Amino acid sequence: MGIRHKLMIIAITQKASQVMGGVDIFSPTGLAILAIGILFTVGVPLTMILKGKKD
Repeated sequence: MGIRHKLMIIAITQKASQVMGGVDIFSPTGLAILAIGILFTVGVPLTMILKGKKD
């Protein structure tokens, strides 16, 4: 990959981050997204372990 290609990727990435903005983590929306993420990250594997295939 050439230097010009790398510079283009960096420029595109910086512009994308400016356009997207994001959500403040301490806003109600941010906390809801965080809670849902934690529930899925912990809940799904835990459910699979506890209620897994029974012989």
